[in-house]
Amino acid sequence: MRKSEYTIGVTGHRHIPPNGLSELAAEVRKLYREKVAEHGAANITVLSSAAEGADTLCAKLALDEGFRLIVPLPMPAMEYRKDFFETVAAEYDKLLSLADEVFVAPPDEPPPDNPNRGFWYRQAGLYIAKRCDVLLAIWDGVEKDTPDGAGTWKTVKAARELGKPIHRITIQIH
Repeated sequence: MRKSEYTIGVTGHRHIPPNGLSELAAEVRKLYREKVAEHGAANITVLSSAAEGADTLCAKLALDEGFRLIVPLPMPAMEYRKDFFETVAAEYDKLLSLADEVFVAPPDEPPPDNPNRGFWYRQAGLYIAKRCDVLLAIWDGVEKDTPDGAGTWKTVKAARELGKPIHRITIQIH
């Protein structure tokens, strides 16, 4: 029996406390291995925007497992790169070079006259929420909309509204 294609979408905080990083990685690996048992590594794709923190961690672990990595960006790669410190930007560049696909996520909502960066971040999150079979959310659980309409909660909220299963790993943000 052929195992089915399966897509894990990733959303999460950019700032992961370093003291919980190994435990967090172990929890992500556990989820990934459960999905490998169900679908086979060759059938799994991870959607991650490759931002610092949760996105990067999950993307690197996905590559370690032999999954396909697709990177829907909120804006062109060099523009998006401006949002990262240089040490993080080097890791971002490496992930993009190892990804199976990298592209700017098409907008799901009509752009306002002068869209801010948050609008484009939200579009990437909506793209991931719509196309995943499960959303992996690494987040503090705070359900609060941000002024720019972007962020982990917005992606979780969209996935929830779409009836997608959400695998939440709770982290504490200080």
